[in-house]
Order: sequence, then C-alpha cells, then structure tokens
Amino acid sequence: MLVSVSAQGGSMAFDGKGNLFVAGPDSASILKFTSDGKRSTFASGLNDANDMAFDDKGNLFVRDGNTIFKFTPEGVKSTFASGVVPETYEPYHVAEVFTNLALDRSGNLFVAEHVSGSILKFTPEGKKSTFASGVSPYKMAVDGAGNLFVTQDVSSNLFVTRDVSPSIFKFTPEGKKTTLASGVSPYKMAVDGAGNLFAAHGNTIFKFTPDGKKSTFATGINPGDLVLDRAGNLFLSDPASDSILKFTPDGKKSTFGISYPGELAFDAAGNLFVFESASDLIFKFTPDGTRSTLVSDRVSPDKQWEYHSAARIVKAGTSQTVLDLSESDLENAKIVWAPDSKRFAFNYKLPCKHCTYDTIAFYQLRDDKWVALRALVDQASERTQLAQLAKEHLPKSARRQGTPNAAHDLLKVREWIDANTAILYSYSQWFVGDDQGDLDANFLFTLKFDAKGNWKIVKTHQMSEEEVKKIERGE
Repeated sequence: MLVSVSAQGGSMAFDGKGNLFVAGPDSASILKFTSDGKRSTFASGLNDANDMAFDDKGNLFVRDGNTIFKFTPEGVKSTFASGVVPETYEPYHVAEVFTNLALDRSGNLFVAEHVSGSILKFTPEGKKSTFASGVSPYKMAVDGAGNLFVTQDVSSNLFVTRDVSPSIFKFTPEGKKTTLASGVSPYKMAVDGAGNLFAAHGNTIFKFTPDGKKSTFATGINPGDLVLDRAGNLFLSDPASDSILKFTPDGKKSTFGISYPGELAFDAAGNLFVFESASDLIFKFTPDGTRSTLVSDRVSPDKQWEYHSAARIVKAGTSQTVLDLSESDLENAKIVWAPDSKRFAFNYKLPCKHCTYDTIAFYQLRDDKWVALRALVDQASERTQLAQLAKEHLPKSARRQGTPNAAHDLLKVREWIDANTAILYSYSQWFVGDDQGDLDANFLFTLKFDAKGNWKIVKTHQMSEEEVKKIERGE
C-alpha cells in the first residue's frame, strides 16, 4: 500500500485486501466497505475515531480520545495504549493534544503529542518510548526508508508557552534530527515511491528530494488533502474551486470537478476515493476517471437514492431532486436508511433559544414518491419529546418538569433492527432549581411500523447510569 494512504492517520484507510475503513457518523463508529461496496459496521461505541492507520499485517490502529485501540483483521479489539497524554495536560481537548498517527514499514507506531512537545513511539508489541522531545509536532509522514517527517506549527500550540517556529524536521529511523525547511509548516504531506516529499503550505506545494533539495512544485491553489498514486501522480483536493487537481511527476496539471472535496485515498488497484465533506458521501474514481458513489450513510442500501448536502433526496448518480427537505431550518441533519430502502429516519436539529433541540421525521416510499409519516411528537407542546413518548415510564419528578425549563431535548434514531423496526434514543435534561440541581433521563424506544407506515412504541427502556457510563466509555 502507498505510504500516504495506509501509514498516516486519517478518517479513511485501506487494508491490504482493498477494504475501505471510514470514521462513521460523529466519529462514534468505524464503517467497513468491501471493494464491491458492501457496508458493515466494523467497530462501534467510540468517541472520536478520526485517526486510523494500518500496519502491513492488517492490524488497524485507531486513536480514540486518550486511548489507542488495536483491531486485528478479524475485528478483535484491544487497548494498545492508554493514558498517553500526561496527567498535566488532561484538561486540554484531545484534538489539541493528539494531532497525527504514522506507521513505518516495521510496524512502529508514532504519535504526535504537541502539548508536551514529544513524539511517542510504540513498537508492534506495544512498548512505549519517547522518540523525540523538545518539538511541537503537528503532522507526520513516513517514507519507504523509515524516515519520519514532522511539521512544527505555531498556530497549533494554543496552550504551549515554549518558543516554536514553523519548520519541517526529518528524523532517521535511529532518531537523528535535521531541519529540512524553516519558515514553513505544511498541514498536509505525502511521500512518493522515490522518497520525494510533497508538502502543502498556504497556496503552494513544495517538493523536497531525498537529499533535501527544495523546489516549488505548484502554486496558486488552495490544497485541502493530497495523495500520490503508484505512478507518482499527485492528487489534491481544492475546496475553494470545487475540484480535484492532478499533477504528473513532471508537474503537468489537469482538473476534474466535484463539490466540497475533502479527504482523498487510493486503493491498491489505483481507484481514487474522495470524501465529500459537506454531505458525507464517498465517491470512487477509476483510473480512467469514471465516477460512482460508494455506499455510505447517505446512500440507500439499494443504491437508488442519495441524500445531498442541500437537504435533498435525489436519484443516485444524478442531480434530480425527488424530495426537498430544506424548508425547515436544519442543522447537522443525518439520514438513517431502513435496510430495504423503503423508509428513512431524518435526524435533525431545530433552533431553540434556551435549549438543545434534536428531533426526527420519518418518510416512506409510496408509488415511487417519498411521503412524510405521522410525526412522533407535537413540537408545539410544552412537554419535552421524552415526556410525550415515555409517559407513565418517566420518573415522577421528571413528569412535573416542562419544556420551558429544559436544557437538552434530544430524540434521534440510532439504528434499524429490520425494515420495520427502529431503535430511538431520547435524552432530556431539566433545570429543577438551585436547591435540587439538574434532572436528566435517558431512554431507548423500540418503534414498529406496519405496511402503511403507521407506527407504535412496542418497548420502552430507561437506561441505567451504568449503561450510560458504558456508552460514554465506549464499551
């Protein structure tokens, strides 16, 4: 596999068999897509699974908060390292502490931890050591010879008082450090098979040869992500121009368009996969440029329908709108498709001056048209969504509390058990008073639909504190 694909942490990664692994919704899970587009959930119960990398044995390493998990090719999960961030830095948000993962060909895992100014190294057996200190590592890349390239960025050190300067450092496998460049701090790097390093800084792509010679490879662009194929062609996403740019090894440029291009990755067959950041869609481009949509959370299981970023359901592979959902003031909307593609749940957020308000709408396909089903709750009611659904199951103290005092009022579909059964999660928190503190409750509802789309709650379960804590711990 290419070093730029499999050995650097990101939200997309390929294993040696051509399976694509993607951070799922809210980074709480890892989705697996086979080469023919079959989707499954590889791991769940995570909190922030955005950094992933494979070793040459097919083991997947995932950074999740203050822990690095290891998954075998069979999906067996173990804790590879925990408590990596020193206690002194625990108050900092993890995204400000861990910035990147990288694997060399020997299976050594490198972790950038810039708050303490260190690069940690873990052997394949999990033995931890400090590979480098006194730096502020931001992004990393490894070449075929095992050299580690590290950027140092002033802007990433929000809570660091030591003096740092924008730089690119090179570390040999033995840990010998040299400064490859000063005054630049690229936010993306990739290494080709010949050991040339390509680094995106501002609107410029710099190229560094193995002997350290620097040149300007391309300029006047706004690179988002960049990857290399086996032939040494450099591909980069340019969100500002809604395009992906391709540069041959001699610098010849070509362009093809795509809306909101985000992260890029190549599989072993030379297919380019593009994550569309605004819609969570993943597009596949064959080596000859043919485009298709990989099955994703926004594509129906039968691949006939797609949810696009402008809150529209369209026919797959086209721009033909079949259902417009944009009339409401929507924020962070998510589609959850039923397995038979005949229904979907629409999780979305509505504006609320004094609370967080998330709710659901259900739609069903009738005669090739999507129609709205009966609403679960009355949004004009003074009672919270949980109070309307749980009814006598609510604790007595919660029944007395109304929506005006609610801080959080959340209702969403977690998953479909089958084509007619959905699991709903509901959470409410109320301000009870200064003397009594706050009150909250977590419930799961099992919802059954008949052929006409009528629904009823067949099971109500109040989650215990321990169940909630297990979810929070990722268990």
